[in-house]
Amino acid sequence: MRIVSSGLEENIELDRELSLLNKLGVKTIKTRPSFAQKIDLPKAEATRASNSSMHTGLDDECPSGTVPIRRTTKEELLRAKTSFKQHFQDSYSVNEGQPLPKLIFAGLATVLKPATIYHGAAGFVSVCNPASGPGQLSASVISIEGGPVESFSTIRVGWMVNVNLFQDSKTRLYTIWGQAIDGVLHGCYNTFCSGFVQTDPKIPLGIVLEPISVVRGTQYYIKLGVKQDKATGNWWLLYGENDAPVGYWSSSLFAHLKDGSEALYWGGMVASSSDQVPVMGNGDNGELHSAHYRQVALEYESGTGLNGTMDVPLEIMQTKCYKAGDNYFKGDFWGYSFYFGGNGGKVDQCL
Repeated sequence: MRIVSSGLEENIELDRELSLLNKLGVKTIKTRPSFAQKIDLPKAEATRASNSSMHTGLDDECPSGTVPIRRTTKEELLRAKTSFKQHFQDSYSVNEGQPLPKLIFAGLATVLKPATIYHGAAGFVSVCNPASGPGQLSASVISIEGGPVESFSTIRVGWMVNVNLFQDSKTRLYTIWGQAIDGVLHGCYNTFCSGFVQTDPKIPLGIVLEPISVVRGTQYYIKLGVKQDKATGNWWLLYGENDAPVGYWSSSLFAHLKDGSEALYWGGMVASSSDQVPVMGNGDNGELHSAHYRQVALEYESGTGLNGTMDVPLEIMQTKCYKAGDNYFKGDFWGYSFYFGGNGGKVDQCL
């Protein structure tokens, strides 16, 4: 009989996962994208006191030639791997019979059109702090994705509350990348594994986002975008009104994002390891006071933007607990906008 401690088993499994991710990793480092560092969005009106963009980032830049990467312990790597597996890896497994859905989404999605390939998505999202407990996550999301479940590819960005991962209930900037191999999704959050290449010296992934929007009060926003550099195929994370390039995911990581993506999503997502799912957004699911996106933008071969006149059909995705809607062009400040969110509850009553 061979006896192996559970801790050693976890370490062996983690080492194997990191080895596989490193094989998918980046071979050559880029320091900046080749495209102009500004997504062409409608010019906004002067920022109103009740609609404030957030200043996020380190007060001081890292020394020249360095970037902010959080020092990570083995325990944090294990937490990140466990959270990714619970909420994402199992969600895209080709195995049938999962007792509960791992992810629930509400928001807007591009309607699949065989001849339409996308190269970017962006928008301002109101920053919320949804109540989320152990084993749960609640997040805003912009998702770039494509491919069948067996070889599914995805990049996701937004804000997130994830108690198990971050060991607190604060709202944080996050990214996720994933690539399915034989139906099993591999990847990770932020810089917990190889994949995302940080280039910006002031904006670290995982940073706490403050202040938080107030229901029926002051709204605070972050602007996020993901855009493909067509010269290299790499996908860049853009942050803030000036679209500062934070870093990128190499096209070599993905099977179905090398030449663009098939689908784009904007909205909220929740997940739970129990039969209770958490609040999405600010908990409201009505158009007047809910969490929302404004100045939603996209890029595809025919142009850039989303103002109600381009031939890019969008569909609303929602459930009994989580709603989305009111999506149309509303002028310069709001642009193309929509709301999303809900109070959560029991999974079987929310789908």
